[in-house]
Amino acid sequence: MRRAFLILTLSLAAFSALAQEEPKTGWVFTPMPNVSYNTDIGLNLGAYCDFFYYGDGTVYPNFQHHISVAGAWATKGSWYLHGMFESSALIPGIRFNASATWRDATMNNFYGFNGHYSPYNPDKDLNEVTRTAFYTNRRRFFRTATTFEGLIGGAWKWAAGGVYRYVNVSDFNLKNYDSGNSLYLKYIQYGLIHADEANGGHSLELKAGVTCDTRDIELAPRKGTYFEAYLLGNGDLSRWKYNYAQLVLHLRRYIPVWKDRILFAYHLGLQETIAGEMPFYNLNEIATLNYLYEEYAGLGSRYTIRGFRYTAFSAPGYIWGNFEFRITPFRFKDWGQQFEIVFNPFIDIGAYRPSYRLEEQRALDSQYDDIYLESHSPNVIFSAGCGAKLHMNTNFILSIDVGREIANFDENWMVSMGTTYVF
Repeated sequence: MRRAFLILTLSLAAFSALAQEEPKTGWVFTPMPNVSYNTDIGLNLGAYCDFFYYGDGTVYPNFQHHISVAGAWATKGSWYLHGMFESSALIPGIRFNASATWRDATMNNFYGFNGHYSPYNPDKDLNEVTRTAFYTNRRRFFRTATTFEGLIGGAWKWAAGGVYRYVNVSDFNLKNYDSGNSLYLKYIQYGLIHADEANGGHSLELKAGVTCDTRDIELAPRKGTYFEAYLLGNGDLSRWKYNYAQLVLHLRRYIPVWKDRILFAYHLGLQETIAGEMPFYNLNEIATLNYLYEEYAGLGSRYTIRGFRYTAFSAPGYIWGNFEFRITPFRFKDWGQQFEIVFNPFIDIGAYRPSYRLEEQRALDSQYDDIYLESHSPNVIFSAGCGAKLHMNTNFILSIDVGREIANFDENWMVSMGTTYVF
């Protein structure tokens, strides 16, 4: 897959001439097959289409309206449908975003609570010889969200929104694997997952805060800063028991290093539970104002710390940073479209708070491990790797990232392909 992507991009470059980017007007749409690969979900097969409306072209490369629709099925047992609409012109003076997502993961990753404190045996992870899928459950997920942003002054805006979320969790039911033997069921048996939350639930989330945006281009910035800070409250609609509040901070900066060919970019994220108790099935939900793609999950995979398994670490609070150079060696025009090829070597760092039912976990020898922690921080993880991007008309971005955890706790290289930057 990586070789095919490289051949594609280099072939386009070989038969193209350098060109300056020309403004687009009216509606531009890019229907594409959704063929990608992710180590966690396998080969992803489907289709998507982005619709951008640029009006008379004076706002280009930014847009007035953006509609995105996508659907895909993955070979490791998941499928999703996702739709998103965002606009700065629909309501005068208001930036509006709305999205809806359904995802069914029949081979969802579940590695336990508190990261390195949970023992991991790779021989039990999807082993067809022993018929074990110990770190697997099924997770069905529906979410609909809206966000409104209005001008305060300068680059500052107020932001408010709501999210309805439904999560259904059950044991896996997979051909060639023996059900009834999973970490998810062990956690229920031992009481680490409470009986009243074991199958998921409904929740309503309300959030309010501020944003500051000085980026020159929204989806592929070459300079500027984006900052958001808000409080959210999540109410348990199923039993009104697992209610919680969080503080969320995101800082993204894009610093030119050499002309518009090399820039340094970083993202710092903080998600802290400040009140209440979070249900286990929301631990991996990464809070964000706007949902641009099907799911925001962490800590791990392309959503937060690249080079780790999807949802490798579960805790009620996270802090992480993504640091990368974005190098643009090629710009060209072909088929009437503007193209760029970008490479992005990166280093990611993250920390999770090992405080989710840790005392209960520590009381169970089979579910608690601190041997690894003798030479490593219990809640700090590092990864490194490199990515490649193909831009078309600035806003369409085909992306691949390859990374690996530095301390060799998770020894596999992780590969992910998508249609956006990780930040």
